Amino acid sequence: MSDPEARYRSGLAFGLVAYLWWGLVPLYFAELKKFDVPAWEILAHRIVWSLPIMFAITSLNGGWKDVFRVLRNPRLVLILFLSSTLLAINWLLYIYSTVTDRVAEAGLGYYMMPLVNAAFATLFLGERLRPAHYPALALVAIGVATPFVVSGTFTWLAVALPVTFGFYGLVRKWISVESSTGLTIETLLLLFPSLVFLIYLWSKGNNHLGSEWTLNGLIAFSGVVTVVPLLSFTLSIRRLPLLAVSFIQFLSPTVQTLIAVFVLGEGLTPEAIAAFILVWLAVAIFVIDAIAQARAGRVAPRSQLPEGKSTDSGVFPKLPLRR
Repeated sequence: MSDPEARYRSGLAFGLVAYLWWGLVPLYFAELKKFDVPAWEILAHRIVWSLPIMFAITSLNGGWKDVFRVLRNPRLVLILFLSSTLLAINWLLYIYSTVTDRVAEAGLGYYMMPLVNAAFATLFLGERLRPAHYPALALVAIGVATPFVVSGTFTWLAVALPVTFGFYGLVRKWISVESSTGLTIETLLLLFPSLVFLIYLWSKGNNHLGSEWTLNGLIAFSGVVTVVPLLSFTLSIRRLPLLAVSFIQFLSPTVQTLIAVFVLGEGLTPEAIAAFILVWLAVAIFVIDAIAQARAGRVAPRSQLPEGKSTDSGVFPKLPLRR
């Protein structure tokens, strides 16, 4: 097997691990739900237990010099504080979707992620939409509006998830900070409020970390749940063309939706099914256009770029920090 072929296959394997893992994450949060752990507490534990793993990764990569460089820059720290807040909100919303039996709605939101990124690139980065993006975005808008028009129920969670992550990507795109370095600092910035909240819960006797060892193990595992797919994704995007990544990313919401319906027992109303169909049509338009663009030679594989460069234009997710 040639080196490029081996690199592509390893990238594909890492990408499948990342997106399949993200798709299966609702099963983990559903287990925590059995112990009545609220979303806020799950989020706080997730942040606390992720930090030791990020410290270990930073040590193995020799990345402490870059971490301290960023921490000495107040402007970068302030921007990363903003991005960490957006990331925490996105994580909280996803956890909330699981503990309130709205995983299918969250899946609908993540199907819209590439199109939200395309819209944000146009609105905030001065980039131009391709002709195919207009009908795709129109279908998404109609899909989101359908449940509201039919039943008066606004699928706000499906909108809030991609929008918060889209804004997070924009903030991170504006600063030159490597992904793992940024995540380490973001987690560090979120550590103090997370610890304060957990100490408060402990003082009230409401902290679920205690004598139940099964629950303790699940809570401690939250760091692994968070970091493993991020590492896999990082390894994947360094080996795969962006077009390949754009195909794989739809694995996650597909698995999510299947789990929601067939494992977690969530029902899909007719208007929700109609919304999914419209969003899937929008995604199909987007993907077909991306294939045509790639065949025209306009999309360069990331593996051919110099280190530190990116082909990201806002149409594809830039960062792996999801869920």
